[in-house]
Amino acid sequence: MHDNIACDVERENPISEQNARAGVLQDAIVRAGSKNRKHKIGRTLRLVRIHVPERPPAPGSRRPNLVDAKTKMFRTRQADHTLTLLTDQEDLDVSLIALLYRYRWQIELFFRWFKKVLQADKLLTLSQNGMTIVVYCALIASMLVVLWTGKKPTKRTFELLCFYFAGWVSDEELLRHLSRLAQAEPAKQTK
Repeated sequence: MHDNIACDVERENPISEQNARAGVLQDAIVRAGSKNRKHKIGRTLRLVRIHVPERPPAPGSRRPNLVDAKTKMFRTRQADHTLTLLTDQEDLDVSLIALLYRYRWQIELFFRWFKKVLQADKLLTLSQNGMTIVVYCALIASMLVVLWTGKKPTKRTFELLCFYFAGWVSDEELLRHLSRLAQAEPAKQTK
């Protein structure tokens, strides 16, 4: 949310010393919206403000991403800033909300990997038990590839496994691919 959100504070929740050390500045139950628009949001929400300190750059980090080469615009982050979050999760601890937000990109990357590399983006069933089986099968297959090759699984490896289970690839072809993957040099990191 923007820092200038219009809201009426109904209750300020106390911030423990541990949460304050984690960067929580405010934890409040609010009614969001201006006087003219309050009736559109029928329930209370939780407003959490979190201070995000400047992180030192990682060793060997690259310059910021180039957004537009013509105007020489770069994508940069504010060094020291405050996040304002608005959520309906009133029963969660405020430190957990802050932690979830801080790891939001890692969570997004996991689900992207899960959907694209493990090819678990196609719904085979709509039942909870069926989805649980799909998730476990994809994660087990990934772990087996990592244990076999010592490398992070790729989309091509999972395609080959699908072809193998469909009967289109022989045992020898699959073992040859996995052996090549295990013997391959790790990609050199570019600066």
